Amino acid sequence: LQRRVRVSSGINAEYGHVFQIKKRPDDIPAESKIHNLNVRGKRGNIVQTYPGVEYDYQPNRLEVNAGDYVHIQWTGADSNPNNNAGQGRAGTDRSNMVLLRERTWSNGYMEDAHGCFACNYPETWTMTTSPNFLGLAREDVMALAFLTPSQYYGDMEELDDAGTHFDLGLRQLTQKGIWRFLCTRNNNFTNRSQKGEIRVM
Repeated sequence: LQRRVRVSSGINAEYGHVFQIKKRPDDIPAESKIHNLNVRGKRGNIVQTYPGVEYDYQPNRLEVNAGDYVHIQWTGADSNPNNNAGQGRAGTDRSNMVLLRERTWSNGYMEDAHGCFACNYPETWTMTTSPNFLGLAREDVMALAFLTPSQYYGDMEELDDAGTHFDLGLRQLTQKGIWRFLCTRNNNFTNRSQKGEIRVM
């Protein structure tokens, strides 16, 4: 018994134009490297995201030289399965970057690091001061925390009313040190821990 089965693909010619390699900006010196920092993964626990992964920064440990540039950007979604585990409004995924709280105990050696991986809370802010995060301007630190400078309304406790896309743009890192950070939404102590580290050498 033979049967003919017609198979078709949902991919059309437009997919060939999704990714575009852009020209290096003219104002970036040729000897300076540009590093891309994104978020990978999706909402859900390890079983629900399979064969993908839970949220993580990509790369989650980035080492750069002073004078290099970093492009921090990511995209979220409003179309995850509503029953997938996670914080915030069902079906959504969002990320941010906030410096981790400093260590409050001595570990026996000195390390020029800002933030502690064992601390699951962000560094303290005030109305007039923000933590030193990569030597960035306060406006950039605020944008990394709240995703856009104009997004200070709605339900921002878990970034529910923030947009799905974030792009800080190119920033030159000139201050040497180690910075450890977390996503305040995707940090559930026991089963979710979206954290990262940038070392500027």
